[in-house]
Amino acid sequence: MTTTTAGGTPEVNACVNAAASASVALDIGTDKGALVIYPAERFRGREIEVSLEHSHGHRVHTGVHERTTEAGSTLTAIFGSLPAGDYVVWESDASQGATVAIRPGVVTEIRLS
Repeated sequence: MTTTTAGGTPEVNACVNAAASASVALDIGTDKGALVIYPAERFRGREIEVSLEHSHGHRVHTGVHERTTEAGSTLTAIFGSLPAGDYVVWESDASQGATVAIRPGVVTEIRLS
């Protein structure tokens, strides 16, 4: 991606670190929850996919981004709204990882090594 600021020169990959300070909207409630994954360094720059445990292949994905706070920085993958249920976290296209329960109105947090 290339962006140009007013009167400036083009910047390649200007959005790479955009998530470091970006907000994330969570849409949780009576039938939806959210999932925050703290992945290991090997997931940097990748996407992580999840699927309902018995969904027969339908997956959703989100990017892994470094986020910075006063306490430091950490990698995150945030699924801001998932229908309640048990989900498989996919470590690769063919490799299933942990199963995680998404409950209504709850933000679930896990580590992925």
